[in-house]
Amino acid sequence: MRSDALRRRELILRTARQLFAEHGANIAMESIADASNVGIGTLYRNFTARPELVEEVTLDMLRDVKSAAEEAVVRLGEGELNAWDEFLQTLISLNLGALSEALGVQLPATVGGRIMDLQRSTVKVVNQALEMAKQENLIRHDITGNELITGIGIVTRPLPRAFAKAAPGLSQRLTSIMMDGMKPNPALQPAGSASS
Repeated sequence: MRSDALRRRELILRTARQLFAEHGANIAMESIADASNVGIGTLYRNFTARPELVEEVTLDMLRDVKSAAEEAVVRLGEGELNAWDEFLQTLISLNLGALSEALGVQLPATVGGRIMDLQRSTVKVVNQALEMAKQENLIRHDITGNELITGIGIVTRPLPRAFAKAAPGLSQRLTSIMMDGMKPNPALQPAGSASS
């Protein structure tokens, strides 16, 4: 694929990802094309149908999570303890909740092998980063990787419009509360664990 065609495909993918998070994955393909500044024909040359675009957005999201976890593993291994908080902030910034909700409606009941393979390898590296964070006493020792990702997914789901309007900043406040709740709790640490 030529570099300009690759850039155009990436732009469509990133635009679709943003629009799916904001409006759901049922948004008109024409709206995605318009927001990407391409014609509908160009969109369909890159993604032949909505299911293909949804799958690619899902893979893109998983790649971002995996990449962030891989970076956290490297940096934690080098003793950069702030890498853990930066990893969590990256997960929050990826808008996992809104995307997961939107994509969940459109993904088929039987998810394809490409998604399953990437999901497995992503979970593995997230768990590796989590275990390193536990060893450094940066997070509760009783939390699992699934709980971590699910919790961030839940807290980053869009609030109903009435709540968001009535309480500006509520999403950020709830995120902060959840993040504080994931900090180490001495009463829940295994016997013999180091405390900070």
